[in-house]
Amino acid sequence: MSDPEFPILGTEPFAVELANTLYGSGDQRIDFFQTAEWIDRWFALVAPGHGLAAPGTAAAHDVRELRDCVHGLLSAAVERRTPDMAVVERLNGFAMAAPTHLRLEWPVDGGPAARLVDTTTGAAAILGRVAHCCIELLAGPQAGGLRRCRGPGCSLLFVKDHSRRRWCHPSCGHRDRQARYYRRRLDRAEI
Repeated sequence: MSDPEFPILGTEPFAVELANTLYGSGDQRIDFFQTAEWIDRWFALVAPGHGLAAPGTAAAHDVRELRDCVHGLLSAAVERRTPDMAVVERLNGFAMAAPTHLRLEWPVDGGPAARLVDTTTGAAAILGRVAHCCIELLAGPQAGGLRRCRGPGCSLLFVKDHSRRRWCHPSCGHRDRQARYYRRRLDRAEI
């Protein structure tokens, strides 16, 4: 297998970036977590920007399962439907496996700061933190901005951060405008 070109938007919450690793629909679906190596490569590209580490190749099955939960829940939110409760419980299971607590840190030369500290380590801590990110997104102020790209052939999710945003990336907006332009030209030519 060759190296995949991951669908990374770079500006989205971690849960959205994770869900986007399951791209397309039906027979056209692409799973960017096909192998443990691809999972590690994706985490190496995305996780550091979100303060996370890679869970390791041994956790590949759990990573895929968590990604499927996140994708299903975010899709349900975008489609304004109630998700399967088994998926909700599975996500909660990942979150419960890695409890965290706030820790106050107050350096001598600075002010107080809060930091989340995991009470577990390894893959359970990382996957729990990812589940936590998904829960915060779905229950937080950004949930209302969760959208699916309107670009032709695109299925990526994104958080709408501007009132006029309809696409995950400017290139999708460009393709959409081109498609509408050519449809109008075709319609006029048929008259």
